[in-house]
Amino acid sequence: MKSIIGHTQQRKELANLVRSDRLPSALVFSGLHGIGKHLIAREVARQLLCEQREDAPQGGCGTCRTCTLFESGTHPDLISLSFSGERGASVDDIRQALEKMSLKPFMGGKKVAILNDADDISIVGANIILKSLEEPRPDTYFILVLANPSRLPATILSRCQRFFFDRLSPDEIKEISNLRGIQEISEALTLLADGSAASLDSLQAQSEMWEDVRAVVERAWMGDQAIVARAAQEWGADKNQVKERLTFLRTTIRQRLMATSADPSATAVWATALQNALDAEYLILDRHVNPTLTIFKTLQSCNKALASTYQTTPRQHPTLGELLIDGR
Repeated sequence: MKSIIGHTQQRKELANLVRSDRLPSALVFSGLHGIGKHLIAREVARQLLCEQREDAPQGGCGTCRTCTLFESGTHPDLISLSFSGERGASVDDIRQALEKMSLKPFMGGKKVAILNDADDISIVGANIILKSLEEPRPDTYFILVLANPSRLPATILSRCQRFFFDRLSPDEIKEISNLRGIQEISEALTLLADGSAASLDSLQAQSEMWEDVRAVVERAWMGDQAIVARAAQEWGADKNQVKERLTFLRTTIRQRLMATSADPSATAVWATALQNALDAEYLILDRHVNPTLTIFKTLQSCNKALASTYQTTPRQHPTLGELLIDGR
């Protein structure tokens, strides 16, 4: 049984609904990818199927026959479908799953279907599922796990009770990283995770790139034009990782801004640089403006020597977009 971090309030409410036999037959769990929604869906399903459901702790007792079958992935009354990626569940898979859900529970209790990444269900698949939601069998439950509820037809959403799960806190991200064996996670990487544990492993793997970006920003602050030019050339040429570097650049600059809030001159520099970093992501990724030039201009704007310019003429200073697109 995997440990679940965070979402204490929602999990407590769901557990109480199960114990009191008041859980709606159709649920939507929505929120950012990688925050534990699917784990919570399994926790609810395990408790629903547990032989000691009314008296069992949150998530089931973990020791009865049904809990043992659940953990081994062989419980006959649990159906799981995933709709993401090339191997996502097909319309035929949906029909087969719904046919199983229409049968009486094999173990005499309840039946549960977990539909993961349900916002990727096709229109045809959604219409097939709708009928089961409109006329649910007794003791049958559907849990739709997704990131974007607006991608589901309103007819399905209207038949489900919705639970929203917020981003994980920095402390929760650190706790999850410890459980995964990532013993040390910097404040910067926690910030980059942006409330989701999904990217922790990849962020850890990119720690060298992260340190490189931070070192270059420090040299840009000192006015080292040679380092700035070389970094812009290298980063702009690496098309495969330009998005990651831009994210690291924006995060580094934001951290510097937060750390120097008591220094007006430094704040002026980092506030301007942060706006330029945001503009750079848009210009490079959406407008396909020359990445080397855009990154070079962004790094140049980090120079502490520009503080007086930014402070005296904040509104007259052209934005990065104006410099690179309007030609000012």
